[in-house]
Amino acid sequence: MSFKKIGLVLLGVFFLAACSGENGVDGQDGESVNVDSLATVLRGELSQDLWDSMHSETVLDSVYDTLFNDAFTDVWLDSARNALLDSLLEASYDSLYYVLYDSVYNDLYDSVYNDIYEKSVAKDLFSYIHFKKESFNTAFANQYPLMYKDFEYPVPLGVKIENRGNLWHSVIVKAWIPDYSDTGIVSGIVNPSKSNVFAPEIKLIPEKYLHLKAAAPVLVQVRAFALENNREILVFSESYNAEIYPVDLRGPEYVGIDISPWWNVWVTPNMDSITSIHSELASLMPSGYGGYQLYDFNTMEESVNNQVQKVYEVLQKKGITYVSNTEAGAVGQKIKYPIQVLRTKQANCIEGAFLFASILESIGIDVVVVEIPGHAFVGWKTEEEGDTYNFLETTLAWNETPVSFSTAVNKAIESYNEEVTNGNFESGESRIISVTEARDYGVNPNDIP
Repeated sequence: MSFKKIGLVLLGVFFLAACSGENGVDGQDGESVNVDSLATVLRGELSQDLWDSMHSETVLDSVYDTLFNDAFTDVWLDSARNALLDSLLEASYDSLYYVLYDSVYNDLYDSVYNDIYEKSVAKDLFSYIHFKKESFNTAFANQYPLMYKDFEYPVPLGVKIENRGNLWHSVIVKAWIPDYSDTGIVSGIVNPSKSNVFAPEIKLIPEKYLHLKAAAPVLVQVRAFALENNREILVFSESYNAEIYPVDLRGPEYVGIDISPWWNVWVTPNMDSITSIHSELASLMPSGYGGYQLYDFNTMEESVNNQVQKVYEVLQKKGITYVSNTEAGAVGQKIKYPIQVLRTKQANCIEGAFLFASILESIGIDVVVVEIPGHAFVGWKTEEEGDTYNFLETTLAWNETPVSFSTAVNKAIESYNEEVTNGNFESGESRIISVTEARDYGVNPNDIP
């Protein structure tokens, strides 16, 4: 309150003291003075000129000094103050209480909590992105936890939180890609003077990315919270630029990842276009087909080879054209899925190998994809429990001049033996990719519409 306002109030009290006794009773007629009408009484007894003149600061200062130095006693001031408090309490105690409690106390509590407690917690926890993946290959993305399980930290990202305080803190880290993923959440405890890395899984939603024809820019969102008193206190917020690649593109992965088992996401035995071929196979093998059974043959190898031959003959009639591509399977290359090969009637070597492998897996044959420098073909176990393989040059099924099954087998065996002689399988330059082993490991086919 300013000196001017204090002066006016005390001036009123001065006149009250002049006409009242110590107990607030008029000395002449014994009637009580109504404190609430004090301003009215003053205006009624003072002339307008005098009232107006008292607005000057000089007069107010003079009255202020006079009242405090000469007119008041401690006893009277205590009495007046208590009378005023009693009046306020009687008039509006309940309303004041609830107003103050609801609008002031709660707001004050929240303000103190937010401004002091939360800042204190945030000060204890120092957070930053420890590692991040800036390319999301939708062909593999939802299998990242398995793909990177032997790494120190799983991908796609990790947030490191250092606790620089003296208290234990529960934390939760969230990450997501707007419009493309669910929110990945991971939680844990960071001990005093310790640090932990938290790596939430970002699970991409197929319905959101299957339409992609080219890489799409995205902004990965990352948040870290301290969990205190059932509240999430934001201690870290960051976003970073990344790209999402189409599901038919082999994008880059971290160095040290053997991508070969993950080729099997392209081997898709359960597609309708694959299972529909079964009816054609059935017409060619009336005695039965599927898996390791003799049917009308003397040896298991003969029975299995016959089933592969019938698949070869069915696909020969599909009118598929071979498209040469020595970079097939290289990083950054698009690879058609079997269903797309059957639709477009075009395939390079690795796409044709995946088509054959998909059909053979669908009828229960243990199949492998053989990848050699610049080329790929298929092989299969001749017996279920054996370790002998036969091979097929799948590209010859698309030859303009029909090529026999036996010729395609001999060509593949020749290629395989050459790689063995050159030591390429031992060096890792060439690889045999087992579909069965990949499935056992957890590599599942992609679901392509």
